[in-house]
Amino acid sequence: MPSATLRSRLIAMVAALVAVMIGSVAVISTRVAHYEIRKFDVEVRAGRPGAPVAIGDYYRAHGSWTGVGPVVDQAARAAGLDILLFDGQRRLVATSSAVWRDAHLDLSPDGTLAIERLTAAGNAHQLIRGPQMLVRDKAGNVAGSIFMLPLQSDAPELPATRSLDRSFFWTFLGATLFGILMAIAIARWISVPVERLTAAARRMESGDLTVRVEPAGGAELAELAHGFNAMAAALDRNEEQRRRMVSDVAHELRAPLTNIRCELESMQDGLTTPTQERIASLHDETMQLTRLVDDLQDLALAEAGRLEINAQPMAVSALARRAAAGMETRARDRGVNIQCDVSDDLVVLADARRAVQILTNLLANAVAHMEAQGEVRITWERSGGDAVIRVIDSGVGIPADELPRIFERFYRVDVSRSRATGGAGLGLPIVRQLVAAHGGRVWAESEVRKGSVFSFTLPISI
Repeated sequence: MPSATLRSRLIAMVAALVAVMIGSVAVISTRVAHYEIRKFDVEVRAGRPGAPVAIGDYYRAHGSWTGVGPVVDQAARAAGLDILLFDGQRRLVATSSAVWRDAHLDLSPDGTLAIERLTAAGNAHQLIRGPQMLVRDKAGNVAGSIFMLPLQSDAPELPATRSLDRSFFWTFLGATLFGILMAIAIARWISVPVERLTAAARRMESGDLTVRVEPAGGAELAELAHGFNAMAAALDRNEEQRRRMVSDVAHELRAPLTNIRCELESMQDGLTTPTQERIASLHDETMQLTRLVDDLQDLALAEAGRLEINAQPMAVSALARRAAAGMETRARDRGVNIQCDVSDDLVVLADARRAVQILTNLLANAVAHMEAQGEVRITWERSGGDAVIRVIDSGVGIPADELPRIFERFYRVDVSRSRATGGAGLGLPIVRQLVAAHGGRVWAESEVRKGSVFSFTLPISI
């Protein structure tokens, strides 16, 4: 299971990180503590009466280190330490223990003594920074360096280091266990939201688009959950629109096709004669189907971003007059008067045919929703670098809760779906896509029983 693998990897990763950090701190802390304890022990013992001051006195009395061995042994016994004596050329002169004679000793010019010796556990390396005592000749030059080290028989038996090691062991063991528990908690905190998202994605894959997940697991995972929910909601809406579109297309095609089929069958059976009126009626139904197919094609091309726009400088007044002339007959039949603004003209950058189609669709929508005789006006004004063009009617208006949906495909405020109140429901969606193709935007304002205002923008030609 992928989520289980993620959880195990997170646990392993965090546990390994905690182990490395705690192990490194443990090793460094133990070594530092041992060094400080032994250093303290050396300093205490070196300060006892009989400390190796006599070694320096010997050199000052004899002028050389010849025969200094017994003095080094006596000073080591008095201090309870091992003593290593180096001459001015950093060569070992004397030592109180044979252990150091068999070791490889390297005293650097800066006073650091590197020790390498063979023990029961293998080769041991040790660095000692600076001698505890320097012996100088009469000219002030270094004649000898004295290093005092814990007795090798005593070093592993120091009670303080044993107690400290036990304390470190239990402390770091507890910290490691706590780190593992934290790793499990962190892995679960991260993996559980991922498991929920995975389960929700599988439900969505099986066709359940209503699935949602509860945001959890920190800001990033919560944001991912919000994104998933938004995607699921969008897919659900798109699927609902797809089902509704198929149903609406079938509905829109069924009525004219049924009328054409019935008329043709009636003529074939000899029940009716093909008069000019019946042929004209069949032609009207055929043209209705043609307009519906053309609208669907325009909408599909616009939504796919494949609609060609040949933008050229055009006067808004010319576009408005062409659209009004095309709607004149339909408006007169419904007792509606279309008026164009006579104010200062504006020149916009637009495709003339598509811009007239925008205005025609908006005028057709306005005329269709006039319950009584009235007026529809086309106005325009400059707003920055755009021309704002408005189609204003005094019709029935649109309820406020319906406004956000009026630009959806096949959506009608009139649920009865009568052609007399809005056609196929494709006019406004086409308007939205055509305006967007010109780089503009479209919106609507309305008040029930008082009328509506549809506004859109087109870029002004410079």
